[in-house]
Amino acid sequence: MKNYITNIIALSIPINFIWEMAQMPLYKNMPWDLDTSLFCLAASIGDTVMILIIFFAVAILIKDKDWLRNLNKGNVFLTLFVGFIIAILVEQYALNNDMWSYNNIMPKIPFWNIGIAPILQMLILPLIIFVITKNENKNILRRIK
Repeated sequence: MKNYITNIIALSIPINFIWEMAQMPLYKNMPWDLDTSLFCLAASIGDTVMILIIFFAVAILIKDKDWLRNLNKGNVFLTLFVGFIIAILVEQYALNNDMWSYNNIMPKIPFWNIGIAPILQMLILPLIIFVITKNENKNILRRIK
């Protein structure tokens, strides 16, 4: 499990940083400058924590700390479900507390009025990171044998 966590962290911060920087035009008052880059770096660390929460939540729900080894449709669905719930909660909290706001070009989920880009982030990136982590872990096991 230690390898999983290390790989998730090592992959998650840079991948989320790229996503955060790419979606900045969708937010108000986010110019391309050092302050925005530092904000995005901090957000990437927060995203990494959310991805670790998704990883541990799935492990707890299916009672298997090694669930990435046997990644299947059910685990993927559960990952998507947990990621969606976390993303909605975090985004709603941030919007309600004026941590950020959207430009008018941000596509939004009707009814919730929450941006689609940050929701997609917690649906797409955890799966990519988990698949890479699973494959890297397989490579480590092969080298040990």
